[in-house]
Amino acid sequence: MAENVKETEALLSSDTSSEDGDSATESEKLRSTEEAGKPQKISGKAWGVLQFRKLREFPFAVFFIVGNEFCERFSYYGMRAVLVLFLHNQLDFSENSATALYHAFIMLCYLLPLFGAIISDSCLGKYWTILSLSIVYAIGNILVSVSAIPIVRGVDITLAMLGLIIIAIGTGGIKPCVSALGGDQFKDNQQDLLRRFFSLFYFSINAGSVISTLLTPVLRSQVHCFGTDYCFALAFFVPAVLMIISLVIFVAGTPYYVIKKPTKDAALLFLNVPYCIGTAIFRRIKHGKIPDKKKFIEYASPKFSDSFINDVWLFLRILVMLLPLPIFWALFDQQGSRWTLQAVRMNGRLGKVTIQPDQVQALNPILILVFIPIFETIVYPIFGKCHLLKKPLQRMVAGMVLGGLAFLVAGLVQLKVQSADDSLGGMEAKVIFTNGVQDPGQLMFQYEGEAPFNLSYGESKIFRTEKLGVNFNLTVSGNGVSEEFPFELHGRNISHVVVTRDEDGSVVFGEDLYYGYSPEGGEASVRVINVVNRGVLNFSLCSHQDCSKPKFKTSELEFLDASIPENVTVGSYYYQIEADSDPGRQNGTLAGELRGGAIYTILIMQDEGSENYTVTRIEVNPPNSVSLFLQVPMYVLITAGEVMFSITGLEFAYSQAPVSMKALCQAVWLWTVAFGNLIVIIIAESSLFANQAVEFFFFAVCIITLAIIFAIMSYFYKYVDISNGKVDQSNNLAVDRQDHTETSALVVSGNSPEEEKRTKYTSEKEDGVPPSESEL
Repeated sequence: MAENVKETEALLSSDTSSEDGDSATESEKLRSTEEAGKPQKISGKAWGVLQFRKLREFPFAVFFIVGNEFCERFSYYGMRAVLVLFLHNQLDFSENSATALYHAFIMLCYLLPLFGAIISDSCLGKYWTILSLSIVYAIGNILVSVSAIPIVRGVDITLAMLGLIIIAIGTGGIKPCVSALGGDQFKDNQQDLLRRFFSLFYFSINAGSVISTLLTPVLRSQVHCFGTDYCFALAFFVPAVLMIISLVIFVAGTPYYVIKKPTKDAALLFLNVPYCIGTAIFRRIKHGKIPDKKKFIEYASPKFSDSFINDVWLFLRILVMLLPLPIFWALFDQQGSRWTLQAVRMNGRLGKVTIQPDQVQALNPILILVFIPIFETIVYPIFGKCHLLKKPLQRMVAGMVLGGLAFLVAGLVQLKVQSADDSLGGMEAKVIFTNGVQDPGQLMFQYEGEAPFNLSYGESKIFRTEKLGVNFNLTVSGNGVSEEFPFELHGRNISHVVVTRDEDGSVVFGEDLYYGYSPEGGEASVRVINVVNRGVLNFSLCSHQDCSKPKFKTSELEFLDASIPENVTVGSYYYQIEADSDPGRQNGTLAGELRGGAIYTILIMQDEGSENYTVTRIEVNPPNSVSLFLQVPMYVLITAGEVMFSITGLEFAYSQAPVSMKALCQAVWLWTVAFGNLIVIIIAESSLFANQAVEFFFFAVCIITLAIIFAIMSYFYKYVDISNGKVDQSNNLAVDRQDHTETSALVVSGNSPEEEKRTKYTSEKEDGVPPSESEL
């Protein structure tokens, strides 16, 4: 491997060929004019050569780290994209329980980075922490994939929960280490390269997120495996493979890493901070008020040094400001739970393409990449001219408000979905009556006090009712027929009653009772009833007329048998009927298109004296009619809020923290994500809201209320210049009449205002914590 790397480095360092000479000359001109501060126009080819040469300046080890991060993020987001539907559809958890489990998993992922940082900095070091926990991570992925295989039913929930816990330990433990290890590869005089590295690192994260969030829902919905019409096992297996590849890439870079030995200082810091606070509280209670002590934390002296006490006080100031912030993450992370479950009941058709409900989440990382430069070059400068959105806390308040508006829109969309949704409630049922008697004229049907109605041969009528029970009677009369048949109605069930004649000519009754669960937006539920009174039938739905590869097939349907409902992809279909008697095989075109979210019953009948079968499609539940694209404004608002809240909040927590507390502040920032998900768990499991729209409005009101509280807190917060302890006396939400930048951010980085504006958003969306001065 070493020889190959040397050959690669030699190739990269060699001169370009003669045909690229002009491009090389242009790139040299650009470099010289950039250094002189003069812009120069060059060809796109020369620009590409220049960018390639910039990449050559990176330490070779960072490419393994970036590749590792891409694969790991692909694995994490790909698995997470289909998780809530797996919990709800395959493991049969209710929507509330699936939501709670989904957010419990995310909470654990964000609680554990602190412990990963402690292990890394005090014991194993970054390299061995990443290596060991990546192995654990891959094992968790494999367990989740295996839990989706039907043959393990009975232990599937146990395997899934164990796998998710192991994944949380793996991803949470390595979260603070990967970007920091990348920072370790750069020397003190490579600050510009370090900024470029974090841009590349950030891009790899979003690229992995976008690709996996688009791919795994397709694998889940379009691939059929283990006798089911979906394949969660494959949707989880691909992320597991990517995690193994991530591990291989990381190990392959071992000879080239700069590996720093861990120290015990970090672990001691995490222990000393609560010890210092506890000491101050204890002495304040024990000794009472002491005149020369202005702050309660000063009571920790002389047990702790004055400088450490001051750092703890600055840390506590930040901690107080973070208290209202978990509510934003409570809303933000519902993209993968409540919003996905809402998308299931919407129509995702776009021409001939169907957007899967769990694919919509990909809008977030796509919009992030689009919004960051827009906000930096357009939005912030425009508002800056009005002396608004110039400080981190101002932007965070605006981000919270945008999050509230996103959930206000989500509530309105939910009301529209509910108004168009024909799904059965817990105390509702549907009953379908079909006349399969081929006598001339009509038969009259009547049940339980309802007005009588007439049905001709082959006709059906659907009733929705809240009358439930097991002792209902159907009276059928006319044309010499007078019969009574008992049938049942249960909550959220559909009962299909067919009246026909058997081979002896007697009027007989067939009832099929099944759960009326509407399928996802990109699928339709289909079941088949055989009303032919002789022979056994096989029925298939196919995309091609020859029916060589059926999309749906049910076998050995006897007289009045009904198939188990199965989900099929929306679209137009051909059908094929195979019988053990004449006419043998019959192919035809199914009338109408199967549409997303609908429930269909297909009746196979045969007229007397005819050799051909009659195929009738009954729409038991209407298709989803509300467009999935109504969710786009929700994602635009929540992503704009994320840009203003998350990235700016990360900068605020980092810039206002004393040097000794920066890592701790970043860990506490991640904990706001964890506690935000805890809020969702509590709301979901308590089942406070029977109406999902009301729950969305509740979250909108909560975040707007806390945004107002946070705005008041921000008004009184004074920015601290960490280098000299000076406090910015200007109110943070007041109109600022001076054109100045945030001093705190400049102090941390040492950059000019122009450099800071260009680089402040290159930190990683979730994992990329800006490196501390010791790491640089």
